[in-house]
Amino acid sequence: MNKFFTAFFVLQSIVCFSTKWNVGPSKTYTVPSAVRLLVADGDSVYIDGAVYTNDAVKWPKKNLKFFGLGTVMVPTVLQYTGDIPNGKGIWVFETAGTCDNPYIENITFDGAQVSDANGGNGAGIRMQAFNLTVKNCIFKNCQNGILEGGSYTGSNVTIENSEFFNNGYQGTNVTFLGYEHNIYISAQTDTLLVRNCHFRNPRGEANSLKTRAQRSYILYNFIDEGTGNGSWELNLAQGGLIVVVGNVIIQGNSGTNHGIISLDAATNPIEELYFTNNTIINKYSGSGTTRFMHMVPASGVTVYKFYNNIFASVPGATNIYFSGTVPSVIDTARNKMSGNYNTFGFVNAAAGNYNLSSSATAAINQGTLCGSTSTGYGLTPLSMYQSNTMALSPRSVMGPAIDIGAYEFSPTGIENFASGNNLSVSQDLNSNTAIFNINEPQFTGGEIKIYSIFGQLLSVNEFNGNTYSWNYNSVASGVYIAVIRSENKVFSGRVVVAK
Repeated sequence: MNKFFTAFFVLQSIVCFSTKWNVGPSKTYTVPSAVRLLVADGDSVYIDGAVYTNDAVKWPKKNLKFFGLGTVMVPTVLQYTGDIPNGKGIWVFETAGTCDNPYIENITFDGAQVSDANGGNGAGIRMQAFNLTVKNCIFKNCQNGILEGGSYTGSNVTIENSEFFNNGYQGTNVTFLGYEHNIYISAQTDTLLVRNCHFRNPRGEANSLKTRAQRSYILYNFIDEGTGNGSWELNLAQGGLIVVVGNVIIQGNSGTNHGIISLDAATNPIEELYFTNNTIINKYSGSGTTRFMHMVPASGVTVYKFYNNIFASVPGATNIYFSGTVPSVIDTARNKMSGNYNTFGFVNAAAGNYNLSSSATAAINQGTLCGSTSTGYGLTPLSMYQSNTMALSPRSVMGPAIDIGAYEFSPTGIENFASGNNLSVSQDLNSNTAIFNINEPQFTGGEIKIYSIFGQLLSVNEFNGNTYSWNYNSVASGVYIAVIRSENKVFSGRVVVAK
């Protein structure tokens, strides 16, 4: 064998070539389980938009990547309509070292449940291996959205741009109530990151998010109990290094225990809680006391820091902002408490818009510097939630000091973002018109889409030349996003409509 072929075969032995598998009703492999025994470590699975019914899979390999190719109109949905026979979930990654590092994007998990005999805790994704990444996914009508935990330590879990609703136990065995959640993360996890996600309407006394991770970063999410009958919105089950920044957190009027955030125990090696620039709303108006932040452990917590938060309530409610065994190390600054969230100065609280209007004088320019964690992680918010289907809006201080709460008020009503200096936006208040101008000579036109802050597409029009005028007479007060696309560039801007 000559040197060329010797080198070629050596290269073949050390390079792993991944395979792309295509799944869809019109493909050779019509359901995901059809490729379960075919995939090798590092392969990618592309799944067409369709509803795949009663097709649960235990994936046997590691470094797998899964991409749903569905659209808003025809999404990629993995739907189960009865008890899942494997006793765990729709997708299961069961063995550490064998099934590690799955990456999952743009897939809906619907209806995951297992029988009471199997624990009543079926999950859209059951993770028992190392390192899970989930992006742009939906979890609905499941006992658990994501259930993580197994016999390993040092895993990392990242969940971004995803939506969780109507998850939790809904059977008849009351012993299972409150033990199934939108997300449950075990103490085996080293670091959890949950960012730009939307939680709403939990059922069966579920928590919106329960974490036992050693480190939890909960950043720029919209957590709304809505009409659900859940328990805690955030359940910090055994402490750790916990960073909660820039979230909107809402207790609905039907919640089970009338508590919003709980720190249940201090059993992790690090016990530091940082809670900055969040907007927390209580909508429960019935009997009993709402606990905004409830503390269980009597000792062990070394940092308990709350800066620049809004705590606001429905009128007539009985509230306690810091309850339980509040540690002596509590450090609070520039938090604002209000007994009526409707008059605090939000743009449109009734419609779920908690941006600040010009009347929110208790919050505008009233914040302070938040500093950083003991590990050097900055606590000043850098982003603002718009919708889990849209990118976070960058946050910059618009006045002499940062504003209190999850949003920064823009005194001009306009904030440009994600576009450099090439897009400018101005407002003609007399005619209720926003004018978008692109200062780029080579730009000759494209398409402009206007969205609500919740991601609803309101209009699509041609953008001819370098200037476009949008008349917003027909829309309500609120925040709107314009996305302008040419053949090779994207520009975007934010408009605050106040009438």
